[in-house]
Amino acid sequence: MPLALKKKGRVARNAYTRAALSGKTEQKRADKGARLVATIWRKLGNVGRLKNVALLVGLLLAGGMLLGGLCVASLWLYNKAVTSDFFLTRHVDVTGNVRLSREMVLQYGGIVEGGNSLAVSIAQVERGLRQTPWVEEVSVKRLLPDRFVIRLKERMPSFWVHRDGVLYYANERGEIIAPVESRNFLSLPTLSTESGAEDALAYLPRLLKALQGGALPVEAGALAAVTLSPGRGIELYLEDREMRLSIATDDWDGNLARLGLALGDLARRHELRSVREVRAVNGSVWVVLNQPA
Repeated sequence: MPLALKKKGRVARNAYTRAALSGKTEQKRADKGARLVATIWRKLGNVGRLKNVALLVGLLLAGGMLLGGLCVASLWLYNKAVTSDFFLTRHVDVTGNVRLSREMVLQYGGIVEGGNSLAVSIAQVERGLRQTPWVEEVSVKRLLPDRFVIRLKERMPSFWVHRDGVLYYANERGEIIAPVESRNFLSLPTLSTESGAEDALAYLPRLLKALQGGALPVEAGALAAVTLSPGRGIELYLEDREMRLSIATDDWDGNLARLGLALGDLARRHELRSVREVRAVNGSVWVVLNQPA
């Protein structure tokens, strides 16, 4: 049975219809209000983002201006420092130099007394000194306002070596250091290496240690030449006695000990003057006497 009745040409609606219409109206109003609020917040958000961007740009500009000011100030201070008499180099302490004179160290290092100490590059000074043949290790310290400390460890020469018509200094392993010059002249025994005796180079440091420690009763100044031979091992020539000493390398320690005992025995018996050669090889010591005149 229909619930709606016609009355005076108008349609009457029941309570259910009115409630439904009222709910839809309220829902539309709520949706419209929500859209309005969202629009407002969106506009406010856009405004906030614009303000943040403007603030960030302002901070970047201010930071750039501050950084530029600091750079300008730093350059001004540096220029003032490198031209100030307060930082003039007045003292350069050099230690460890033997072959190199103090003037040579300053020249190779590029340090000028009276120059500005702040304008000196420590890395360049050390690199310049390491490039010289004599310097093995170097350290340089700057002590402001006016001092440098240079510590060197030089390569120590032990021999002379002839190479392509030039006389060189060589270290204890026979490695070339630098040409022999008058300004750093040092008299040393001449080292010669015969073909096939290159392995004997490894015994040179042990030979020098034996001479310095007294294992061989031979004065270092009396040693005029050292020859490495594939047949004789290491041969020493003593110019003052015109005597040759040979040490085979196959039993180095044993041969060295036997040679030292033989030389000591000959010295006690005052027979060294008549000896021309002493060889320590194959567990034995051979003594060769001078031929009678």
